[in-house]
Amino acid sequence: MRIRGQADIDVSISENGYIRLKQIGNDVSEEQVIEFAPAYGTKVVEAISQLQDFAQHKFEKAALVED
Repeated sequence: MRIRGQADIDVSISENGYIRLKQIGNDVSEEQVIEFAPAYGTKVVEAISQLQDFAQHKFEKAALVED
């Protein structure tokens, strides 16, 4: 599955069964990979959900400072 955005994120399952998030930047050397065991999937989703509002507020505040 691919999440389209500023830099695309590929979501896949590794050969050993780990959930893999791979973000590919503009330069091939910028590739970033995170792998976690399936048992942690729910915890990762919960953590991202809890941080989403805080991160969005911080992002909007930074955008105002840049303007």
